[in-house]
Amino acid sequence: MDKTEFLISKWRAEGIDMVYPLVFKFRSAVVGEGWLAGVELCGAAVVTKEASGEFIAHGLKPGGVAGVGSTLTEAYLAYKEEVQTVLYDMAGTVPYEAFRESVLEFFDSADAWGEAKFAEGRSMVAAGKVDSSLTLEPNPDPRVSVVELELRSKNNPVLPAGESLPVQLAA
Repeated sequence: MDKTEFLISKWRAEGIDMVYPLVFKFRSAVVGEGWLAGVELCGAAVVTKEASGEFIAHGLKPGGVAGVGSTLTEAYLAYKEEVQTVLYDMAGTVPYEAFRESVLEFFDSADAWGEAKFAEGRSMVAAGKVDSSLTLEPNPDPRVSVVELELRSKNNPVLPAGESLPVQLAA
């Protein structure tokens, strides 16, 4: 049994039909009390297609959140929405520096299961065993940046244009 067959049989034993190692980029403006931050995530997630047909996006970078959908895209968008909610919740009433530190800690909160599934999924992508129309991103580099932006006034902040770049398969 080769590595590909082994991984597929292992996933099926776990009730998983397929694993998609996704990398993504998105930017968000987060307003706190007296500050405005720009957060850019170059993140990673593992989307599993369960034997039931349901897709679950498990956060890797950042971890600790998930999204569920009937398609890979729906699961990713639900995950992205959860990440956004966490960022807004972190802003609360804390000073900018505390927010920044919380975001950096949140981004690095990956678990061993997710890291293993991401690596397995990358092997499957490299072997050509993942059926997807997403483009490939070789050697992805998950990272986060948080910068404080200038406020024009408390009632009229200058917000950077929201941007969400294409989701890709990690290869």
